[in-house]
Amino acid sequence: MDKIIDRIVTNLSVKDFRGIDPYDFASSKVNLPSQLISKLSFLNKISPINFRKALGIVDSYNSKSNALFLQALCIYDPIKFSTEIDYLINWLIENRSIEFEEYSVGFAFEMALSRYQSGPGKTSLIISLFTMFAFFEAYKNSGNKKLLDCIISFEELLSSKWLKFEDDYTLWFSYLPNQKDEVYNATAKVGRFYALYYKIFPSEDLKNKLLKILNYLVSVQNPDGSWGYSVKNPYVDNFHTVFMLESIYHMHEVVNTDKSNLMFESALADYITNCFIGPRPLHFHTMHYPKDIRSKLIDTEIRDIANAIILFSKIGQIDRAETILNWAVSNYYDSKDGYFYFFQNRIYKSKINYVRWQGWMSLAIAEFSKHK
Repeated sequence: MDKIIDRIVTNLSVKDFRGIDPYDFASSKVNLPSQLISKLSFLNKISPINFRKALGIVDSYNSKSNALFLQALCIYDPIKFSTEIDYLINWLIENRSIEFEEYSVGFAFEMALSRYQSGPGKTSLIISLFTMFAFFEAYKNSGNKKLLDCIISFEELLSSKWLKFEDDYTLWFSYLPNQKDEVYNATAKVGRFYALYYKIFPSEDLKNKLLKILNYLVSVQNPDGSWGYSVKNPYVDNFHTVFMLESIYHMHEVVNTDKSNLMFESALADYITNCFIGPRPLHFHTMHYPKDIRSKLIDTEIRDIANAIILFSKIGQIDRAETILNWAVSNYYDSKDGYFYFFQNRIYKSKINYVRWQGWMSLAIAEFSKHK
């Protein structure tokens, strides 16, 4: 696995970790009606042919992949990759969002989904959280005060300005800062952030927040143990399920209840039963797939593979993680050019080299190596 990470990092470091992303269609130089952009963005994402040169889309910086690479390299070998780590830390600090005074991060390129559009300067809760996870890892290694300042600043953003809903028993955070958007894994990741924050600044208030978040996650769990993506989109997919499980695992390092333990165990059992065929992770849950074209187009995506490896490594199921990793290298890794593919279905495999997917698999290999 050393050679795989070495090749990925070497290939990308010469380009300052720039690359293409499945969601970068909005950066196209072609003038199109705004109502078509999200639809064409989806087609561009699932196409096995890379049309970006014709569309005028060039390699761009990628905030999320930079955060993934930073976390991966800090875990894997912080001494060997010290130059790359310093570069990624500086980039993430210098290229912060300007939407809030407090530290946050967003997309470094124009992007469009059916749900919303975003781009440079705007804050993404999810990208900010992945950046925080990387900063916690880097701070643990270095004690860099700039990292700690960013972590504290982001916590102030969550506490004072981000839209959230709290009562005596539950707490959940909106996906968007000023608009109600109930996406379950977003709140779970905030819980993971608070669990990591607790290790630096332990307090009863943080414990109470974590208990309320766990109570919320129990309240929105399906009877079979799964979680939908959101209130509006009840389908269940592989990698978002892992985000839930991984976040609960971290919260349980600080606090847990009988109900939250049962929640985790039932969710893990359902995940293993309904999100795999042998060593191959399935992109969608066998019983809760979307009733549209997406369930026909993607059988297995690299994020499903990477996050399954991360989860099973963390919870001590190393043999299962190793089986999935070996399957991924055999089926998704281009040994000639040194990168991982995007996804496959029954008809074709998308072999486009996306920078963020290399970050995901680098993090998966790092977590596997750490726990093995």
